[in-house]
Amino acid sequence: IEDDAVGIITPVYGFSMPEPVSAYLAKAKIRADYVFVIATYGNIAGGVLHAVKKLLEAHGNHADYYELLLTIDNYLPQYEVNKQLAMEKHTEENLNRIVSEVDARTRKDENSGFGWNLASDILGAAMGPFTKKRAMNWFRLSDDCIGCGICVKVCPVSNVKQTGKEKPVFSDACVSCFACTHNCPQKAIHLKNERSGVRYRNSEVTLKEIISANNQE
Repeated sequence: IEDDAVGIITPVYGFSMPEPVSAYLAKAKIRADYVFVIATYGNIAGGVLHAVKKLLEAHGNHADYYELLLTIDNYLPQYEVNKQLAMEKHTEENLNRIVSEVDARTRKDENSGFGWNLASDILGAAMGPFTKKRAMNWFRLSDDCIGCGICVKVCPVSNVKQTGKEKPVFSDACVSCFACTHNCPQKAIHLKNERSGVRYRNSEVTLKEIISANNQE
């Protein structure tokens, strides 16, 4: 990657970053005058910024700016979407501040703290295998499924397979983003012990953009 400015934006999974993000950063070569890292989280960020910094520097990269952005948490095994939507998290206000700081090429280091950094190192290493072990037993399809295939297209790791109009099948490569669940137009995909039947996708991001980003159109 080579540009005047490069941004790395990642959600927080288990106090760290999702496996696809860490896998990408482990092979990326970033050449830019200004690199910024923003991690979005819904409850506790842990030491995610420390984890990103450590991974960048281990592969000869760096970042000039690190920041967190508190957002709605749509992790269905733990949170109720309606309650998240009702909470005031000042997301827009903080996003505007971050944009201004990035535009001004502000420099800011991460300062997660030793305890959170250690927790992120431990949980980050364990989260991938734990998630994959559970994944095949996580999902339930209701009779509302029409075999539209959207779940196949929005999955960033090709974990969902489908033949024709048959119901999709979930494999063991899940990274627990639940894009399939939140983007199902029939709300036919459910999780075992999910906390909410309500689904959520950022209104600023379209279904077409998600599919395009996965290169699965």
